[in-house]
Amino acid sequence: MNSSPTAIPHSQDTRPTPAVEARHLVKHYDQLTVLRDVSFTVDEGTVTTIIGASGSGKSTLLRCMNLLERPDQGELAIAGERVSFGDTVGDASSALSRARIQRLRASATMVFQQFNLWPHLTVLGNVSEPPVRVKGMARHQANQIALHYLERVGMAERADSYPAFLSGGQQQRVAIARALAMEPRVLLFDEPTSALDPERVNEVLGVIRDLADEGRTMLMVTHEMAFAREVSDQLIFLDEGVIGAAGTPKQVFDSNNERCRRFIAPAA
Repeated sequence: MNSSPTAIPHSQDTRPTPAVEARHLVKHYDQLTVLRDVSFTVDEGTVTTIIGASGSGKSTLLRCMNLLERPDQGELAIAGERVSFGDTVGDASSALSRARIQRLRASATMVFQQFNLWPHLTVLGNVSEPPVRVKGMARHQANQIALHYLERVGMAERADSYPAFLSGGQQQRVAIARALAMEPRVLLFDEPTSALDPERVNEVLGVIRDLADEGRTMLMVTHEMAFAREVSDQLIFLDEGVIGAAGTPKQVFDSNNERCRRFIAPAA
């Protein structure tokens, strides 16, 4: 199946455009179907958290949001930039789609589990490099923006340090600053505390909590149930590639879905 994206005509709907809109997403790996007809929206200025057991498709769904993984079917829009996935894609459409994908990725920036910092660059270099490479920003301007966001996450004093000399929590805060320096419409967090020692978890959760309080639009995968309940406007419980429950944290924690209830019972 050809999963390259094509442009979708813009809707004439006058309602506010959601920050994220996913419609009927399907993702296969050979004979394994990981996502099955997944649809949801994320409103501007809200936090949506995807929860579920390991292997439920959470990280795959998140990675589909900026096409690190490409859905096989369905539609996706980030800040109004729409692409579709299916069987009929021509060469001209593919060329147009590459430009759309680049804009989409600039609008939805990922913070990974394993930080993914460049070891040969300083903290300042790690944060300033993406705006230079992706946006063509002048180095001095990128450095100013990088220092601003390093200050925001409490890492400005380590601007000249290299990643090897930072703790895991500090590296993840730098990774968050790097994502912020792209000034995206949506921040994507893929289990941002899963690689951290327990004593470093709270410093990263504190940064994410502050970003939520600022009204940043965020889509997050996490196993930190109490934190998800606290900061989220919307929870999505994913079960074997299907949304089993979705709504406010209270609605999901009180869900009648038996598998959801069993999953969240320890944190309820």
